[in-house]
Amino acid sequence: MSVNLQAGQDSCNPDIWNQVLALVAKRIQPGCFDTWFRPVVFAGRDATGLRVTVPNESFRKYFLANYADVLHDAVVRIAGDSTQVEVAVAASPDSTSSSSGELSSNALPVIQASALEAAGHRHSWLIEGLWTSQAVGILGGQPKCGKTWLALDMTVSVASGSPCLGAFPVHSRGPVLLYAAEDSGAALRARLETLARNRSLDFDRLDVRVITADSLRLDLPVDQSRLEATVTLHRPVLLVLDPLVRVHMIDENVSAQMAALLGYFRTLQRKTGVAIALIHHARKNVSPGAGAGYSLRGSSDLYAWLDSFLYLRKNRDQLTLSAEHRAAPSFGPLALELAGSSSPDAGTYLKVASPAHGDCSTVADPLPSRILQLLSDSPEPLTV
Repeated sequence: MSVNLQAGQDSCNPDIWNQVLALVAKRIQPGCFDTWFRPVVFAGRDATGLRVTVPNESFRKYFLANYADVLHDAVVRIAGDSTQVEVAVAASPDSTSSSSGELSSNALPVIQASALEAAGHRHSWLIEGLWTSQAVGILGGQPKCGKTWLALDMTVSVASGSPCLGAFPVHSRGPVLLYAAEDSGAALRARLETLARNRSLDFDRLDVRVITADSLRLDLPVDQSRLEATVTLHRPVLLVLDPLVRVHMIDENVSAQMAALLGYFRTLQRKTGVAIALIHHARKNVSPGAGAGYSLRGSSDLYAWLDSFLYLRKNRDQLTLSAEHRAAPSFGPLALELAGSSSPDAGTYLKVASPAHGDCSTVADPLPSRILQLLSDSPEPLTV
């Protein structure tokens, strides 16, 4: 293929080149087109031909050796026999200030590692032991295990600065934004008032802000944008969404769909600095010995995504709480109980169980031991 070096009036209109590419795409395999024609960049047009650039000299040599005829035929068909094409190597990023500036405007933000923000202390907590600062995470467990009670206890604790469950100090007091999809406004108020009353808090001054939208579809861009605007406006320390299943319509077992939704939550956290707690159910018929993270319903992306994870488990009459964190020590199981107040109008609330009720050794599942005992006592293999 000839190389045109003649001067002429340049045109930056790439229409002819786009037509050439469309014709080439019909004549070669898609993989070859993606590898050898998509990297070619239209650089201009003069009186006698087109100018394009390729990434480097090795690319140029291979391209001309293998695809010059294909390119020439396409150019002749689109622009005529007299049209020539100049194939040149693209200028290096530092060859001109203009190209360098263009690259800088498109590049990802990068800083030196030593310029990263330093943590104030080793483990930065929102609620000590339960939730790390600005963490995204899940409060999980099977139905009727007290997940909402615990979520609301966290809500009141962060909004008031009082210890969660009466035992875990709050390090960052501030507004809490709450969306409770399964509770009526009256039921939600009653629960929050109960928690405030048991702590001798003025409910009217408790900075808990409730999203009252009838529905929230955070798998849709419009509602994602609305939630981001709401968080930006109210600047909460903690955002609670209860439950996760009510804020989307995707298949929780499809990894790609869940990854996109969880990616939105992570981006929201990074943009605004809000900690995010999602209330989520465990799978049915989970073995007591199963790992808590892998007991969550849906894709394993959920467990991989979280920074803090609280898991409630109920075995017989004993309720226990375990905590895991990406960057802090885990603990548990810790026995909890749903307690009543001495005041007749105060209602019930979750608290750390008293020693008489808090021996977690009493909740061990006897079934594995019974199976092992039967196997050891049998003189021959057993089948079911």
